Amino acid sequence: MRFVSFIFIAVLALSIRVSAQQTPTSAAQSFDEGTWAAQTGQFETALKNYKLSLSLAAGEKTNDEFLSKIHFNTGVCLFRLGRGAEAINEFNEAIRLSKGSYQKAFRALGMAESELKNWANAETAFRKALNLKKSDGETWFDLAFVLIEKKDFDGARTAFQNAIKYKTGATADAHNNVGVIHALKGDLAAAEKEFKIALHKSGGKSVEAGSNLEFCKIYKQKSGQARLTKFEFSRAPAGKSGA
Repeated sequence: MRFVSFIFIAVLALSIRVSAQQTPTSAAQSFDEGTWAAQTGQFETALKNYKLSLSLAAGEKTNDEFLSKIHFNTGVCLFRLGRGAEAINEFNEAIRLSKGSYQKAFRALGMAESELKNWANAETAFRKALNLKKSDGETWFDLAFVLIEKKDFDGARTAFQNAIKYKTGATADAHNNVGVIHALKGDLAAAEKEFKIALHKSGGKSVEAGSNLEFCKIYKQKSGQARLTKFEFSRAPAGKSGA
């Protein structure tokens, strides 16, 4: 079974500041400048601004919501710079400050843990994100790949089906992946159906679905002599399943 590489980066969206009336101008200004820098790809500059924002906020009457957003955005920048372990610390701090209510931070935490192959931690983070927002199709999609890594194919199939139900931006990929799981369990009829849907949803552009559909035909012609492990999972390109 070949796992198509996937990129988490594009789905991490920066948080915006709360209104100026709720946050001191100086700390807020530094935050806004950091966010502008991050949005233009200047992550090191953004980190400096977020650090300054935290420093200024320490002497001002800021609230935990604002502080949690600083830590979240800091985590996003660290993740983009390939500093996953540090990003995890920031996401955890954002979650702590939000008293466990920061859904986007839980999802980001799951993505960072996945990048480091900490599958148990990633699953926990994604499930907590889903507890806060069950209708998040993108989180269901990400959770499914964690479950695949853990060899929980039944759980992964359910997660992909929920991703479809809640309208993930990677619907075609989710159908293809449900098909792969059906195929691995020997239900080629159900697999073919999903591969055809994936091809339709992708406008015929899903290479994996097309390849998997052809392999179904070959497998049946060879009376099961072909290897089922040739079926390919697929993940949406960076940015396609954005939050």
